[in-house]
Amino acid sequence: MNTKAIEIVLTATVLLTVFAKSACDCGGYRLEIEYIRNCNSDNIVELSKNFSVALKQNCQMELRGCVTLYANITDAEIDYTVQKDTFKRSGKKNVCVQLENAPDEIVKVSEKLGVPNRCPFKKGTVCLDNKSINVSKYKLRMNVLVGHLKGKALMTTNAGKSCVEFSAKLDNVFVRAFALPTIHGR
Repeated sequence: MNTKAIEIVLTATVLLTVFAKSACDCGGYRLEIEYIRNCNSDNIVELSKNFSVALKQNCQMELRGCVTLYANITDAEIDYTVQKDTFKRSGKKNVCVQLENAPDEIVKVSEKLGVPNRCPFKKGTVCLDNKSINVSKYKLRMNVLVGHLKGKALMTTNAGKSCVEFSAKLDNVFVRAFALPTIHGR
């Protein structure tokens, strides 16, 4: 092995060792939530102030906090915008129609979390403390989402309106380790 190849292998090993210690999430991915919050003071559907999402080492997406519905909801339309860095997508969907046609996987996740997966939704509070979803099967696709993620959803229901927004950063520390400039020697 020549000197340049040895230098590259040693540099990569050092970087992986340093960054592997901080890669405490799913396969090197780290999710940092800047905020998840209600954006209207009179929401008909409201997230608790302590609502959070975390990506754990075992690829479990952990949800904490509660969702409160202040009225029975029989129909809902959601107007959303999501953005990843400079790519932006917006749309409008009928929530009840989407749930009726949801894939089995979405239904199973809803059941596991204890949240309704069909309309109508009954007035009440659902707390998600210590509930999680295994996202390991999406690990290979997560690189597409690496970057700054933002979103806002305005929901109009038969009982009133709600608004939720979020900002987060998904990072892959292993990719970042190899993207750093190499150490130049002789």
